[in-house]
Amino acid sequence: MNVLIVDDEAGLRRGILKRLSIENYSMFEAPDTMTALEIIQNEKINIILLDLRLGEEDGYQFLKRLKANEPDIRVIVITGYGTIKSSVACIKEGASNYLTKPIDMDILISTISSEVEKIHLFEENISLRQSINDLAGTSKLLKYVKSLPTHIDTVINKVKNSNVSILISGETGTGKEVTAKKIHFSGDYSQKPFIGLNCSVFNDNLIETELFGHEKGAFTGANTRRLGRFEIVRDGTLFLDEIGDMQMNMQIKLLRVLEEKVFERVGGTQKIKTNCRIIAATHKDLMKAIREHTFREDLYYRLNVVEINLPPLVERVEEIPFLVNQFIDDANIEYDKNIKAIDSELLDQLKSYNWPGNIRQLKNVITNAVILAEADAITSLNIPAFQSSGQKQKLSNSRNLKVLIEKETGDIEKKVIGKVLLEEKRNITNTAFRLGISRKTLYKKIESYNL
Repeated sequence: MNVLIVDDEAGLRRGILKRLSIENYSMFEAPDTMTALEIIQNEKINIILLDLRLGEEDGYQFLKRLKANEPDIRVIVITGYGTIKSSVACIKEGASNYLTKPIDMDILISTISSEVEKIHLFEENISLRQSINDLAGTSKLLKYVKSLPTHIDTVINKVKNSNVSILISGETGTGKEVTAKKIHFSGDYSQKPFIGLNCSVFNDNLIETELFGHEKGAFTGANTRRLGRFEIVRDGTLFLDEIGDMQMNMQIKLLRVLEEKVFERVGGTQKIKTNCRIIAATHKDLMKAIREHTFREDLYYRLNVVEINLPPLVERVEEIPFLVNQFIDDANIEYDKNIKAIDSELLDQLKSYNWPGNIRQLKNVITNAVILAEADAITSLNIPAFQSSGQKQKLSNSRNLKVLIEKETGDIEKKVIGKVLLEEKRNITNTAFRLGISRKTLYKKIESYNL
């Protein structure tokens, strides 16, 4: 914690500075308000010890200006001319406490300790506003990942208490964020903040502010200082979702923070330390992005100290009965229903479906079925693949095999086309010639495979 003493008595400043330094506070001193303002602009001050009489200056007026611009700084007023009226006035203007001279060092240390606790609580409350639903629903969250493949669960148990960077990859809807939360909430980090940021939502300027915060006046509209997520999360877990969508300029800045463990707020110069754990997630092929020069290779290896790849739901069909039961239970509670079972034939069909939307799609399907069910069991499902001329169509094992073969063939074709495109530097004519297909067909496949 950084403590600033603002007092025109040099002897008192030195005495307090020496005593609080022993208590491991980072100390700053100022004989007047001008010096104090310079320090506040260049350093992150948490607590100010303010004398009300600073020679010809009025400490009370300084307090009013300070709290108007820096409301988060805790101010302890110290004065040799204390009255009940002046103490009440200072408290009304935002002072946290009021002490009279001569200063009792034990009382001062106790008062500062109390302010430090309040600062920690305030910062935790900021982070809890975002993660309160996660904390409240931890047990609900963890039940969805009980059926993860054994090798993934083994990795989670090994890294849950570690500060190592983790990269979670997998298709959209496979449970990347849920897995990140399991890593956080099932280990020693569970009592620390978990804060997430979707990198695909913000442009470069906004994501920089979201991550690092900004100083007052850093840009138009920055009327107050704002803490970024690196600063708020402290030694908790920062989850960077869709990291593959982060622009190159921000990748460079993120890499520097991961390497040096320090950052500055936008518009600031103060070095702020960070010791948070980074968990990143993406649905993209980052190795392909590296080859296409849209993702930094050095950042990839910084993030990918431990990798967890979540297979699509079609490769985890043994999880479907478990997930279906959980989704039924949740929908019963949320929509005041009493569905007790699902038709066994429908459950077999669910296992045979390709699930392009993965677990998220399955949840939506079951929720829809619970809401529309007329009895106490699910007897129909609203999925296009199950409908044929208004009638329910069964999916046989041969149909499932066909889907899997088509998927594998498509994956191979995508890799081959991508490889030739890269070798031909995306020259469409040369690529089509080498593949033995028309330019029109190549364009369709590029669009289809999102190459």
